[in-house]
Amino acid sequence: MSETKDEWVPFSARRSEAGLEDFVRLSDGVPDWLCESLWEWLAGEMHRRTSGINGRLYDTPDERKIRRVERILKISSEWRGIGDLHSDRIEGLSKFRAVLYGDDEAFLGAVDLVLSDHEPGDDPCGRLETVLEEGASAWRVGLVSDRPGLVERIDPTVQLAAETTGTLDPRAGRLLADAWKHAFSMNRDPSAAYRCAVRAVEAAASPVISPSDSIPTLGKMISAFRSKPEKWIFSFKVDSAANPKDVLLGMLQMIWTNEYSRHVDPDVQAPLHVSQKEAESAVVLALTLVNWFISGAISRNLPAE
Repeated sequence: MSETKDEWVPFSARRSEAGLEDFVRLSDGVPDWLCESLWEWLAGEMHRRTSGINGRLYDTPDERKIRRVERILKISSEWRGIGDLHSDRIEGLSKFRAVLYGDDEAFLGAVDLVLSDHEPGDDPCGRLETVLEEGASAWRVGLVSDRPGLVERIDPTVQLAAETTGTLDPRAGRLLADAWKHAFSMNRDPSAAYRCAVRAVEAAASPVISPSDSIPTLGKMISAFRSKPEKWIFSFKVDSAANPKDVLLGMLQMIWTNEYSRHVDPDVQAPLHVSQKEAESAVVLALTLVNWFISGAISRNLPAE
């Protein structure tokens, strides 16, 4: 590794492979080395500009913002003041800080909520991303329902592929974005993520496999493809190891049949909801499938006229 400014790593990390792995390892929650920097960003967002008795402007903690975070996150700072005095608001912000420092989930939730009040590309978004990236946080600034929000820091290539694919087809892209939000944002819902992933594939595949079906489902499309695969062209060529159409069929089958949360299994030991890992895998799989269908990699084998 060349030691440019952007690639600098501590001496301890340069000494051994284990040290380097420890340095680049992402940390969930709010580790000690990130607390003060994260609070500095959040506290700066919890102020408002007001004027004093001499008419000069100054910044003071905004009690309305503190109370809003308390209400939405359902946490209490145990601050009983009403915010009439600057010193009282300072006490409220101090109590608010103490609560967040004892609860990583609330801390990140507060950051996520305040972040959502900004527009994408605003300066505070960039400053927060710098803090999170330098602190090797498992979270980064991304988009959640078209608003800035904390999302899981994943491979940037996969992230870029998701963002690019989402712009190619409005319906499939919207469903894929919803799946991504439910799988990788702070407010996760694995079952919703899986459901949106399946619907995104249905939206992308139906014009290719079942263009005349008024109620296309992935199950019906799988049956149609299985019965007459020769009706479609796949950009991959058959080789001695694998038939691309068999692989495609297997991928469609896997994402369809493993969404077991759609039905209640008679087995009382069976899980009622998909797991987080299953949801994440389904979303990444859907990303590939959606891209294939909307990019033209899979097309109908129309007879010559």
